[in-house]
Amino acid sequence: MRRKRTVKPTRYRSAAVAMFFVVSGIAAIAVLAAEWRESVVGVELDVRGTSITTMESIRQAAGICDTSNLASLDLLDIREQLLKNPFIRDVQLTRNPPQTLQVDVVERKPIAVLLNVQTRDWLLDEDGFVLPAAHASTVHDLPVITGIDRGVRDLKPGVRMVNEQVLKGLQALKSIRDIDPELAHLFSEINLEHDRDLMLYTMEGGVPVILGSTARLTEKMRAFRAFWENVAMKYDPTSLEYIDLRWNDQVVTRWRESGNVPKSIEADSVFIDTTSMRIID
Repeated sequence: MRRKRTVKPTRYRSAAVAMFFVVSGIAAIAVLAAEWRESVVGVELDVRGTSITTMESIRQAAGICDTSNLASLDLLDIREQLLKNPFIRDVQLTRNPPQTLQVDVVERKPIAVLLNVQTRDWLLDEDGFVLPAAHASTVHDLPVITGIDRGVRDLKPGVRMVNEQVLKGLQALKSIRDIDPELAHLFSEINLEHDRDLMLYTMEGGVPVILGSTARLTEKMRAFRAFWENVAMKYDPTSLEYIDLRWNDQVVTRWRESGNVPKSIEADSVFIDTTSMRIID
């Protein structure tokens, strides 16, 4: 009968001892590394995504000085302080040992130009913050806001607009952009002269588009786009006196008598009744 081979207990003890020393060594190295990181003085900033926010303003808001230590920084508190900067919409912080703090900044971007208020024009983001002229190169791509001559004062970069009508107009522009960025490029102006009814003007032909309130905005924009692409651009947009989007399930238009007025058109289930000048789904 074949005898079973036995393993001497000393082999297990030797392996266990070896493993103990390996684990102890790793732990010791980790402790020494942690102590070394905590002893490193000085923090270098790696700031990304800024064009109007200065490095110095970030350093001051973060409370970083020559004796700061990367491991001891409170990143949540630093983020909270940085978000108090009116030009910063969001920020993410990452430690890159031994000394680098990576700061990824999302700055506010202009969405419109407030035209001729306090004798000058102002860049506004979607929340109403006034932005500095560093964004001036983008002005030609932005719609202008007109019709505000009261309730706006003491504007300067970093101040947030509090005029309710301006904020409503900005929200409308943001919503249109969210529905379809290409759709937003069809408009060159939003007029706030009337307290209740917002008025848009098209980039092509400067046609007035009565938006009214921002209720049912998605429905209104889809109806406008269907009409604009399938009717207006197939004729002469400058022949339109206005487009009215305030009605449920229809677009009301008026054409100039001397213009190129459509007689009867069917396009993508959109019909025009030239008697009432209404597009009816």
